[in-house]
Amino acid sequence: MLRELPVYDISNDVVINNQFCPFNDFSDSKKAYKKWRDNRVYLKTNRMSERLVNELGGSRTREASRRLSLSDCYWIRHKYDDVTSFESITPYLNRFSEAYSVRGNVPSPSVPELVLGGAQPKVWACGSDNVTYMRKSEIPEQIHTEMLAVKLAHECKIPCMNAFVITEKGRLYANKYTINHDFQNLGIINLVNFTNIERSMIQFDQLNIGVNGFDPASVAEGYKRAGVQINQLSAAIIRVVFDCIVGNIDRETNTSNWAIFINNTTGERTPSHLYDFNWARLTENEKMIKKATSYIKSINTEAVKESVDLTSKIKQSCKNLGLAEWESNAKYLETELGL
Repeated sequence: MLRELPVYDISNDVVINNQFCPFNDFSDSKKAYKKWRDNRVYLKTNRMSERLVNELGGSRTREASRRLSLSDCYWIRHKYDDVTSFESITPYLNRFSEAYSVRGNVPSPSVPELVLGGAQPKVWACGSDNVTYMRKSEIPEQIHTEMLAVKLAHECKIPCMNAFVITEKGRLYANKYTINHDFQNLGIINLVNFTNIERSMIQFDQLNIGVNGFDPASVAEGYKRAGVQINQLSAAIIRVVFDCIVGNIDRETNTSNWAIFINNTTGERTPSHLYDFNWARLTENEKMIKKATSYIKSINTEAVKESVDLTSKIKQSCKNLGLAEWESNAKYLETELGL
């Protein structure tokens, strides 16, 4: 189901609605669905998910299955279930508690995406101001660079997930965070959820799409296979160039960090915002830049020019924000791309 719209019949392997189906390979829809579904199952290392399932009676219970299949506005409903509505299980209309832990025998309302893999422990939460966010544990240096990378992306008007840390004065969002912030006591970063009732996110690994994250042409082809119709190469260049400058190596082969948005009303598919910068580095990274540059130059002159213009814009923002190492990377990238 996508909200109240049936999109795929699991029992009979029938795609009911191509436009809104989360996967887009219908040559073997059963295999495509299984791949998509497998990448939505929570990891056994996710203790919070394990606890939630156990409190609900184990992973075979219908309620646990509903919660574990819920990712944004996609969910599973039994064909004989004419009672459960999307409104009753969605976190967008049915808010969950700050910690969403089980209190007594009463479970909290549903939570968005229990697909919280990766190396760092993660948990979803919702504040008193109704901001939904993911808490992620990281080492202080990772939090520092991720906050700065988010701030830089916003400064450059590059679509990016927002983030904040908790200080004595309350929430400190990325746009107010500075290079001089004392980050040594930080242990948690909060990533603001960028999906909503109108927009779902589908990651490349759910679509069985692999890309070379240093090659804009490869990423553009991934967007094309995922159903994105416009600006595929430009979207790829923005993301590859930005990653090069901030030294983010995590998107080179990690296809779970490449994703698309699907408009739940129109079915339109667009590149998702950037997210996950905990492997960005405040250092010079000539090797990474050289590698990406070789791919960019192999595309065409227009791609090089577009990359140069973008790099110049990011370089100026780095200078404005006092991000000297990333400004230096931008200068080096300009030199390597020189027309």
